[in-house]
Amino acid sequence: MDDGGNQDGKIELKIDEIVKILGLTWDKESDSFHYSVQLSLLHDVYTKRKVISDIARLYDPLGWLSPCIVSAKLMIQKLWLAGIDWDEALPDDLLAQWLTYRSELNDVSRVIIPRWIGSKIDSFKELHGFCDASSVAYAAAVYLRCITEDGKIEIHLVAAKTKVAPVKQVSIPRLELLGAVLLGRLLTEVAKVLSVESKNVHGWTDSTVVLAWLSKHPSNWTTFIGNRTSDILSKLDNTQWAHVQTQHNPADVASRGCAPLELAENSLWLHGPWWLQNYYIEYARPKSISTDLEERTIKTHLVKDTAIDVPIWDRFSSLQRMIRVLAFCRRFLKIKEVNQKLHKFESYLTSVELNEALDLCIKECQRRELEVENTQLKRLNCYQDDRGIIRAQGRINKAHLPDDTKQPIILPNKSNFTNLIVDDAHKRTLHGGPLLMLNFLRTKYWIIGAKSLVKRHVHKCVTCIRYNASTKNQLMGQLPSARVMPARAFLNSGVDFAGPINIRMTKGRGNKSYKGYISLFVCMVTKAIHLEVVSDLTADSFIAAFKRFVARRGHVSDIWSDNGTNFVGASKELKQIVDNSSVATDIREWLSNQNVTWHFIPPHAPNFGGLWEAGVKSTKFHLKRIMGDSTLTFEEMTTVLSQIEACLNSRPLSILPGDTTDPSPLTPGHFLVGEPLVVIPEASYEQSNISTLKRWQLTQRMMQNFWRRWSNEYLTHCLQRYKWSKLTPEPQIGDVVLVKEDNLPPSRWLLGRIVTKHPGLDNIVRVVTLKCKGVLLKRATSKLCVLPIAV
Repeated sequence: MDDGGNQDGKIELKIDEIVKILGLTWDKESDSFHYSVQLSLLHDVYTKRKVISDIARLYDPLGWLSPCIVSAKLMIQKLWLAGIDWDEALPDDLLAQWLTYRSELNDVSRVIIPRWIGSKIDSFKELHGFCDASSVAYAAAVYLRCITEDGKIEIHLVAAKTKVAPVKQVSIPRLELLGAVLLGRLLTEVAKVLSVESKNVHGWTDSTVVLAWLSKHPSNWTTFIGNRTSDILSKLDNTQWAHVQTQHNPADVASRGCAPLELAENSLWLHGPWWLQNYYIEYARPKSISTDLEERTIKTHLVKDTAIDVPIWDRFSSLQRMIRVLAFCRRFLKIKEVNQKLHKFESYLTSVELNEALDLCIKECQRRELEVENTQLKRLNCYQDDRGIIRAQGRINKAHLPDDTKQPIILPNKSNFTNLIVDDAHKRTLHGGPLLMLNFLRTKYWIIGAKSLVKRHVHKCVTCIRYNASTKNQLMGQLPSARVMPARAFLNSGVDFAGPINIRMTKGRGNKSYKGYISLFVCMVTKAIHLEVVSDLTADSFIAAFKRFVARRGHVSDIWSDNGTNFVGASKELKQIVDNSSVATDIREWLSNQNVTWHFIPPHAPNFGGLWEAGVKSTKFHLKRIMGDSTLTFEEMTTVLSQIEACLNSRPLSILPGDTTDPSPLTPGHFLVGEPLVVIPEASYEQSNISTLKRWQLTQRMMQNFWRRWSNEYLTHCLQRYKWSKLTPEPQIGDVVLVKEDNLPPSRWLLGRIVTKHPGLDNIVRVVTLKCKGVLLKRATSKLCVLPIAV
């Protein structure tokens, strides 16, 4: 390296020649480095910007000036804690500290660092790192110990690091641990650069607590300690750590800070403790381990010791059971107090013991719940009797009534004890109504607000609700499209069965009869009726009746029916036959082959099939008046049903007009034959000379007129809701309900829990799926009674 014309033997390393050694000068005669700091000129006003600018002029990548630079780091921390803006003048105290520190920086040039650290190829090399912490900072320093072949030992400072303590206060042992973490990382990097084997790397600390933390597995400590000891032990084994006395710890100089002039003469910092010069080094470990270890405690039991004053009546749901338990407890205490023998007491509780237990509960309830300043209490002119119970003193003391009735016991209405009293009265009156319960309670108690409390209890009694169960009908839904869209008669039909009816084999005396049934088909659009007689309820009989129906009325696209388990008027025998799933399966399979779609309404919901239910009712109305008690043959029954069918199809679809000039009312027969089926025959027009085209046009005009009248008269008549006109609250998933059965008493109705809701096209729930005895059932909400309990 050319020294140029510099006669004093010093070569300045410039930034454009060697990168990242700014501020260093190399004296080639002494082969050492010197620091040089070029500070800015003195300012009249010092701001945070100017202070940090001067601090940045200190370039010390290896940390040889760490004891000096740590003071600068602390100054920066103080500036930030003071909340000073960048161009705001420093307060007087910080300004004085800065000026003192700035004046000492000129002595940095006195610090001399040897360039050669004594390392040769054949030298034995060891790294010794020291860490320490103070209340303001923690530091780590690494020294290289080289032993040559001739036994000469060289110790030189290699690298050092410092960090200021966190703003949040941290204990000294934890700061010492942070210093050990810093040292472990620094030793790892230096050992890698200098190619020192890991077994020749040693860590020193003056903290016995840190050594104790490193002596056990990290899982034994709290999270903060465990994470950091794990980091340290991953770099240095526990056996590579030893204890050093504070006065021999060079990192102590860096953790507390030092002036440059003192640092230049500090042999401990530049060359480490003196005993590193010894050939054999004693790696001491403390004999006694500190107890301040922050050991992780494993909680196997959690005991919560809190005094909770819970009244005894909050632990019971029955008044009689609570009184009996309390009476037995009082008997036990009495035996223990007076040391009596158990055989002196009766095996059962006496009325005196039960009354004493009840009085004790009454007094405790009054003490907890009654407010002395309550306005209602003042009206009752209350007083305390000789047993300590508060009673009402009214105006009926002269009446010939029991003392408890004339001067009843006062009870609050918001206490659970009062609820137990009311529940006991409800059971004693055999689930009596509010008035009966109120009269019963007034014979002994005066409950504030008793009327509303008694009514509320009756309305929540599950037993009373079961026997007084009432279902609610939801708002009547929209008519399906199959009922409001014009279509050919019987294209969309509903089917139902009626019966049984007795049919004779043949005419004459002594002939046997058998049970027959009526199959009713109703048009969903025109309300036209078609009746068929079937001999039984088998799939073959229904398919035969359906074939006859289709042959006379045309192909059917969609058909609606009950769910196959509840036909109106069906007897027990009918239900047993229809419940056979194979029958419904056979019918459904045959209808699918005929391109007929079969729709089912919810089970046990006849209101969903009101159209065919009304047809069955009208058919029975005429049939009973025609047949009476007589029994008809199959042919006679077919004839009667055909006549009834004609009458039903001649009924007007809308209200009859009041004016005689109005046209005849629209009937289902108009859509079948062009006029009512029961009508006086008109004159024949066979001789009229009407062309075929005009006859066809006349027919089309008649049909269009029928459909126009159907839209104007019948559909507008369906607009109004004659019942179920209010929207009722919907049941929710999880509600406990009673499932209404028309042929069973309320005591035998099943309990179920709603699991799924099925909203309609108007987003109103009228059908739900519920779980009863492990079986899922689909029912209409009109068949459910919601109970005020939850599963």
